[in-house]
Amino acid sequence: MAVVTVSEYRRNLAKYHKEVLDHHEPLRIHSGKQGEVVVIPEEDYENMKETIYILKDKVTMESLLKTRQELAQGTFAGIDFDERR
Repeated sequence: MAVVTVSEYRRNLAKYHKEVLDHHEPLRIHSGKQGEVVVIPEEDYENMKETIYILKDKVTMESLLKTRQELAQGTFAGIDFDERR
């Protein structure tokens, strides 16, 4: 992850904004006194929030783990999407 100072970020805001959006690479803004922040594209942020939501959902995680075990054992029979409605 690239790191720049607050001053450098301010001087080249448009450049860093474009780089973060184009490459989907986070940018750490360093300020010795105020702490650090990380700039990421909104799309990446929304994806992280969704991932966290899924990981917190016990039922979903149990289902994923069960399916993973079935795939590893060769016993996975598929998903009946009509049954899930």
